[in-house]
Amino acid sequence: MGMGGRRMVAVVAGGVLAGVLVGCSSGGSGDGKGAVGAGSSAGSGSPAASAVTSAAAAVPTGAGGSASAVASASPGGASGAGGSATPVPAVAAPSADLEGTLLDDKVVGQVLPDAKVMAGWDEEKRKVDTADHSVTCSASAPCTGKPLSGSVRFSSGDLVTRFLVETLPSRDAARNRLKETYASYPVGPFHKVDAPALGSESQVFVGPLSAGDGVSTVVRSGTVVASVTTEGGPVDLPAARRFAVMLVKRIEQAQAGKTPDAGLGAA
Repeated sequence: MGMGGRRMVAVVAGGVLAGVLVGCSSGGSGDGKGAVGAGSSAGSGSPAASAVTSAAAAVPTGAGGSASAVASASPGGASGAGGSATPVPAVAAPSADLEGTLLDDKVVGQVLPDAKVMAGWDEEKRKVDTADHSVTCSASAPCTGKPLSGSVRFSSGDLVTRFLVETLPSRDAARNRLKETYASYPVGPFHKVDAPALGSESQVFVGPLSAGDGVSTVVRSGTVVASVTTEGGPVDLPAARRFAVMLVKRIEQAQAGKTPDAGLGAA
């Protein structure tokens, strides 16, 4: 190949590489919803990933860079002018919007945190009943197959934490229930707080609760709507989030067919 041909190959290869890096920086994040138990990765089929793969095949070796060098470029990890990769902080993604239902009263009871994971707190009240609260579930009156409502309350001195889960027969029903729950926090007494998403969608409210100002986190995880309220002391958003993260993880474990056992950890 003559000198003019080599220059043409280098220009084309450089243009392909620049296009791939621009595509990675603009479209590599996806929608952030990783499948829970579905066995698939949200990033593997993204347009940016496809562009990197196809560009690696298109760039000839020796034309200003190797195919393997292009294939190693990843969304969010492009090298800067100095050649060193810029680290991207890990962000927990919301869960997949699963259609599976939790209509077994025993499973719902397991989803609610227990004394083991709430060490240092006193359990005061626990109940699982039908969604209309007409029947409290028990061994003699099981509620399997019906939409359910489960709740538990813990206290530690003046502090109170309540967990509530409501199971719905479909995602659409859960979305409607979530809207109703959001609407129960009137603007004025309550205000929304920006916070990283939990479950399929979520919102955090701060305002007056029964034991003083507190935090209420409302979450939808597929067909389940849940809330966690903390009150009775100074407003503590990090602590409230840790409780909410734990509850969402327990819901997700049940949705995946596992026994819920998630405890308090870093939020």
